[in-house]
Amino acid sequence: MDTAKKDREPRRASRWMVVGFILSGVASIFGLGYMLYTAVQMVRSGRGLETYHTFWLVEFNWIGFLILFGLIPTALLVGLCFRLYEYYEWRSLEKKYGGGDRNV
Repeated sequence: MDTAKKDREPRRASRWMVVGFILSGVASIFGLGYMLYTAVQMVRSGRGLETYHTFWLVEFNWIGFLILFGLIPTALLVGLCFRLYEYYEWRSLEKKYGGGDRNV
């Protein structure tokens, strides 16, 4: 009986795993910031169309990187609009047909 209860309890992440996730997140943010800084400096110096190879050995240029990075907020905004539309659709269906149980 005790083992069945133990199996149902969610496992907590260890402290070292949480510290590792936080450190990798901070390192990723700094790496992205450095890459953005490099891209801006390359474009400002007139070398924005020079190509470089990504980790996957794909040729890319700095202007393309800045455009790609600029489109990320647009994609997030479109996703948020879809999510809000879905939320309002659910609300209107719940008002019309009643019930708030979405697990049926």
